[in-house]
Amino acid sequence: MVLTLLAAVTIGVIVGLDESTRSNLASKLSNDPITSPSPEPVTSASGSPTAKPSKMPTPASTASRSPKPTSSAASTTPSTASPSTTRSSSPKPRTSASSSAKPKPTKSSTTKPKKGKVVYLTFDDGPSPYTPQILAILRATGSTATFFQLGVNRPGHDATIAAIKAQGSKIANHTYNHPNLTLQSDAEVQRQLRGGPKAKCFRPPYGATDARIHQAVNKAGMREVLWTVDTLDWQKPGVKAIQRVGKSRHVKNHGIILMHDGGGTREQTVAALPKLIKELQARGFKAQALPYC
Repeated sequence: MVLTLLAAVTIGVIVGLDESTRSNLASKLSNDPITSPSPEPVTSASGSPTAKPSKMPTPASTASRSPKPTSSAASTTPSTASPSTTRSSSPKPRTSASSSAKPKPTKSSTTKPKKGKVVYLTFDDGPSPYTPQILAILRATGSTATFFQLGVNRPGHDATIAAIKAQGSKIANHTYNHPNLTLQSDAEVQRQLRGGPKAKCFRPPYGATDARIHQAVNKAGMREVLWTVDTLDWQKPGVKAIQRVGKSRHVKNHGIILMHDGGGTREQTVAALPKLIKELQARGFKAQALPYC
């Protein structure tokens, strides 16, 4: 209302003036900074007042402004650009040689070498005069074995027994004199177990066992061990037949091979052993003693 009255009075005054005076007065009023109103504040979404622009930008002024950088982390609106547009507008930064980022290790530096395959050689029924010959072959080929010995054969072979241990091979129990334990009384089973060498592992003669024998072996503090591959050297099938076991598909990683250093003449076993071990090594196997015996 006050502004209306003031405008009316002003107009009236101006109307009463002559043409020249009105023109001068109008010019002064248009150049007076007080007459230019300040922009009206508007409230933004955050609640803080924001100056309202005096005029809308023209298309030319909009194009000249630098666009605001977009941040994928802060953006709440999914981009509608095509995949090709997205890749070209925001290329992945490259890491220079001086970058502090750690380079990815090469495959050769992180890949552990594969462990070689292992097969376990075992010899039953010794010690005998053939045992030192077998030890010499094991030593020459970098191999070891487990000897399941009979208590009855041990007297007089102290040097051989010591040589087995010195060579890195092991000694296990094969009873006192090789009976079928499943046909023996409990008392006889105990006598046979005590009559064999003191050891961590036990092999029942003929591989004959049952729950009763297994329990007796465990009670004696030993582990029962059989085999996975029989060379049948006890049948004396010939040197080549024994050697072929080294190529047999039945020989698997951690397999147990049965051979004999006692219980009869073992010339074929001694003659075949170097080639058998060589065949195993050619296939990536290392011949070793049973680790838990």
